[in-house]
Amino acid sequence: MSSEDQKTDQHQNDNELSAGIDHPKVYQLSEAERSKRREAVAFANASANLSAFEITDGMKRLGERYISGEIDLEEFVATSRQEHAQ
Repeated sequence: MSSEDQKTDQHQNDNELSAGIDHPKVYQLSEAERSKRREAVAFANASANLSAFEITDGMKRLGERYISGEIDLEEFVATSRQEHAQ
């Protein structure tokens, strides 16, 4: 790939990000809220493990997105249900 092609690819990537594609929203969370979310995800994982459910890599990533503030509880639950249905 030439340097000109790399520049073109980078420009396309920048345009996609500025258009809102693959640009996640992030909620500003206090450390207390992050801690609360971390505990809730840990509890949910423990509960699932006790019920003999496997925590998939996708669900682990989803939990991290929720803890970091990238998604809210509503999106976390909706995506969890979709993941579980598959």
